[in-house]
Amino acid sequence: MTQTARRLMTLKSDPGATLIDAIPHAELAEGEVVLALDRFSLTTNNITYAAYGDAIGYWKVFPTGRDDHGLMPVWGFADVVASRAEGVDIGARVFGYFPMAETLTVQAEKVSSGGFADAAPWRKAVPDIYNRYVLCAADANYAAELENAEAIFRPLFITSYTAVDFLRDHDFFGAKQVVVSSASSKTAYGSAHCLVEDEVRLIGLTGARNRAFVEGLGAYDAVYGYDEVEMLKTGVPTLYLDLAGDPGLRRRVHAHFAADLKYDCLVGSTQSDDFTGDDPDLIGPRPVFFFAATCLDSHRERGTLRAFYDRFFADQRAFFERVVDPASPWIRIVEHHGLEAAAKVVRDLADGRADAAEGAVVRLRA
Repeated sequence: MTQTARRLMTLKSDPGATLIDAIPHAELAEGEVVLALDRFSLTTNNITYAAYGDAIGYWKVFPTGRDDHGLMPVWGFADVVASRAEGVDIGARVFGYFPMAETLTVQAEKVSSGGFADAAPWRKAVPDIYNRYVLCAADANYAAELENAEAIFRPLFITSYTAVDFLRDHDFFGAKQVVVSSASSKTAYGSAHCLVEDEVRLIGLTGARNRAFVEGLGAYDAVYGYDEVEMLKTGVPTLYLDLAGDPGLRRRVHAHFAADLKYDCLVGSTQSDDFTGDDPDLIGPRPVFFFAATCLDSHRERGTLRAFYDRFFADQRAFFERVVDPASPWIRIVEHHGLEAAAKVVRDLADGRADAAEGAVVRLRA
């Protein structure tokens, strides 16, 4: 292990602006573990983490010691390269939540055969699910050959699945059609996949650049461009599943549907850091920010978490199989190498230039 580790920091005022620096490794304390990040995914979900960095606490998870720059969280796979924690062996491979950095030192707690958590006090800024590291050797759903697909879709599909579970649990708030913004995003079409058997009409909203891709998915009953919002059918109870978070688009959707709009479920955003959606000029219901961890906590409190996960893992496998179906894959996975390459992917994602038909994975140790 080298004496320093490089990291890719993000300018808090511009999620696409990044800076690479290096920090020294400290002497390992009792109970600490060093994880060397190998591969991670980059999607618009990571830009959402940055957009809500201050509002929800994502910037606190991996402190930088700087006010202007933060560490954008990513999901991926790492190897244990040093350990002073009983039950966490050197060489073990884990899946979890990381900064874009070559290594991460964690204070291992709740160690079991299935994994461990980071007990660092700054990790308390987010729910426990973000602080758990799963030992791949003990994960019945792990397959080494599917790491790229898992790195991309595992953190996204849980959001898709829990959002649909939440809406279903509330009978879609009486809606008979669901309008989905940013329909080309992986979380959006993951939600569409989950809704295929529900008795709601599913309408995808997307930009002209991604329209052909969205229509080719076959996941929506109809696809409209953002410039066609006013053409959408009214007189039908409607739910807005907002993956774009664009305040201007939100106002247009609300104004168009008016009293027909029953609920606004804000799932993500690359356009604003105002997660409350507090807009005095907005017609209709206030946007309600959806947090996947809250849904899981609800199942835990009701004693239905095990049954939920049984359904989830089966449905997740079906989704993965559909996405990577060799006959008609929904995306192609592209590997990038090094933090410099990651910086370019982040810039493209923040600027809306990323290809919706591609899934980006960054390798640091290959």
